[in-house]
Amino acid sequence: MKKIFVFTLCLVLTGGYCLAQSNTASLTTAGLPEPAGWYTGDIHVHRNCGDGTIVLPYDTLAFMMRKNNLSVISLLADMGNGEVQDSETDLKKVNGKDSPLSEPGRIIHWDAEWHWDATYSNFSHQALGGHLVLLGLKHARQIWEESPYHILNWARKQKAVSGICHMQYLNDSIQNELNCCIPIDYPVEAAMGTIDFIAEDVYGAHSPNYGSYNSEAAINAYYKLLNCGFRIGLAAGTDYPCNNYEPLGTLLTYVKVKNKLTYRKWIEGIKKGKTVVSRNAHNEFMALKVNGKYEPGDDLKTKRPATVSIEATWTSSEPLTGRIELVSNGKIIAVQEGTASPGAPVTLTANHAFDQSGWICARRMDEKGHQTHTAPVFITVNKKPVRASADDARYFIAWIDNILKNIAPGGSWNRYFSADPETTRRRYLSARNIYQQILDESAATR
Repeated sequence: MKKIFVFTLCLVLTGGYCLAQSNTASLTTAGLPEPAGWYTGDIHVHRNCGDGTIVLPYDTLAFMMRKNNLSVISLLADMGNGEVQDSETDLKKVNGKDSPLSEPGRIIHWDAEWHWDATYSNFSHQALGGHLVLLGLKHARQIWEESPYHILNWARKQKAVSGICHMQYLNDSIQNELNCCIPIDYPVEAAMGTIDFIAEDVYGAHSPNYGSYNSEAAINAYYKLLNCGFRIGLAAGTDYPCNNYEPLGTLLTYVKVKNKLTYRKWIEGIKKGKTVVSRNAHNEFMALKVNGKYEPGDDLKTKRPATVSIEATWTSSEPLTGRIELVSNGKIIAVQEGTASPGAPVTLTANHAFDQSGWICARRMDEKGHQTHTAPVFITVNKKPVRASADDARYFIAWIDNILKNIAPGGSWNRYFSADPETTRRRYLSARNIYQQILDESAATR
């Protein structure tokens, strides 16, 4: 981390001298772990992380993308409490177009993040729901709202691709203690259909600041959503420079794009679930195919129960040891240990029977948790939705009940909803009713 900080400081203090040392702009293909048609990007980049941190010069961004050979970065202006310095200037750059700072093969695009952190009393407002990443906006401005759904509806009118980030702040339990970034409303917005993806960021499994946080909590929450039938996309980004200046793309998202890469195609790929995330930068990739052709984001439809063939291939640009795991409906169904190196991938093949609708993901694991993880391939049996776990539906009902208890008069979170608490309460109840229906349907299929 110290080397990265010095490198960034060099860029700032020398006015771009370090940038002039390398001017190769185009992407290379030799030695990359991913096949053609997959493009790497970082969905969560800022120029600054509040007081006491460097404000990144605009003209260093394309250069910094080269470290992990990124095709895309989403450069996020601050629509929320204004913690990021120069937020007013940055917000004006959100216009739906690629930034003029883009270079051939490297798209830089301004979008926005919205948050009013629940525990930051030094700002004018506080909000409970979490942080939103809004991609594909045509314009942005600072907006105060008590509930994130107002912002998600605002973004939807611009045809934005919207998600909740900081999923790694979860800890596999129903939340009562707050911090800056816990995504309290993620199951609510998933149920109400207002989010397109969830994202992990900052360090993934590697943060020295997580303490008791479970590095797999983000993925476990994702599995619960999938088991309830929600087809939410999976993404990752760094939250640079709030990650102690780790390079752009230390956490990244691979997206499959047909034909020529554009920013719109790339973010639509996130929405459609055509992704693989990496917490090991641009060093490895996980390919997943079902019945020889279905890939992440695809839906294999069958009229009756069926057994499918699965192939997961782990490729790497450096020698790495770990294991491939196939996960279906939240449960590991096959494991293959091995060492992947350039030109020597590790492949796991398996067959798995589906008597009801479900899903399959592949992941590469080591002692720190998942290092790469695919979005799912869905298997739809007889046109039925996925109802893979009554327990997961119960979990989300209990989650929402806990919110309702805490926002009620006298509750510890009641102060976050002063403008229209009854509308907010009704919305939480609507989401709870959706999970109750899912629970009933899940129980009926067992």
